[in-house]
Amino acid sequence: MNENFANWVGPARLEIVRELPASRERVWEYFVNPELRQKWFCSGETGVCAGEPFVMDFDHSRISNSSAPDDGCGGPIVMRGTILEYEPPSKLAYRWPGATEDEDSIVTIELTALGDKTRLRLIHSQLSNPDFGTAASVGWHAHLDLLLDLTNDQPARDFWVHFAETKLQYEKRSVETANQL
Repeated sequence: MNENFANWVGPARLEIVRELPASRERVWEYFVNPELRQKWFCSGETGVCAGEPFVMDFDHSRISNSSAPDDGCGGPIVMRGTILEYEPPSKLAYRWPGATEDEDSIVTIELTALGDKTRLRLIHSQLSNPDFGTAASVGWHAHLDLLLDLTNDQPARDFWVHFAETKLQYEKRSVETANQL
């Protein structure tokens, strides 16, 4: 487990920063090319400008040989978002659909070239409640670790095994933080 935890940077906003061992253009393709994106996150149509669709076709059986947890988040689901910003290869922002329009949130990915590496800054904002934010933190962390594997030219680890380990680390971190208050 690495220490690249998601951090709350506002009341309804989390941020994760990672350094990936690949060019910005290569990392960009892992976000916008559905065939590459399904290897670490989800498949689905990706438009090429603001106002076009960003479809998230989640089927974790594509990235895990293990069983999903029994908490209802493991089954296939298709979510349809909308691209808000599309600036290849540096910025992608899209609306993440919630249960209602009032619960929609915004995902922003910023990629900065660092020589032959890339600094990835992911911001998930307008989170509707702390429980969703906590789940998003764990999910993004685990998914981005798979992206790290792929950009290291290694096979991606088993998602559900890694998700469970990551969730335990976040729970431990939460208890440690509460004990410091």
